[in-house]
Amino acid sequence: MEHKVSDAEFYKIFSILSVIIIVLAIFIAILSNVFAGYSSSGEDNYKSELQSLTDQRTQPSGRTNLASNPSVKQAQKPVVVASKKLSGQEVYNAACMSCHASGAAGAPMTGNKDQWSERVSKGKDTLYASAINGIGVMPAKGGISTLSDDEVKSAVDYLISEIN
Repeated sequence: MEHKVSDAEFYKIFSILSVIIIVLAIFIAILSNVFAGYSSSGEDNYKSELQSLTDQRTQPSGRTNLASNPSVKQAQKPVVVASKKLSGQEVYNAACMSCHASGAAGAPMTGNKDQWSERVSKGKDTLYASAINGIGVMPAKGGISTLSDDEVKSAVDYLISEIN
């Protein structure tokens, strides 16, 4: 007894199975989309992993000792030392010489009468104000903010005395 299946029956069974497989695939796709929405994307995970590794590599090897850092205790209190008043030549050597000896950044050179004549003609008060507050590219007090105004004035007096 042979059981022969006709073409019509075959196409009917094949169609039913195909529809079941397609419906099942759509159902799985919908479920995976729903569950994938609850987690972050792979790209976000990759970026956060890179950032974490970069942070680990660039962490400082030690702690900075700041007064605002309560975990670091200072063994001794800082000592404030009273300094003596510097002479005009000492201030010149510390702050002014680096530019005025070479003429860097257009600074008038020490001892050059031609470069200083116009500036001296404006008066010492103008020179004092320029040295204390800075002018052009010259920083205030020659870049040493701890100098007193009197020390800067004595340096200006020293520069004027060096004019030939």
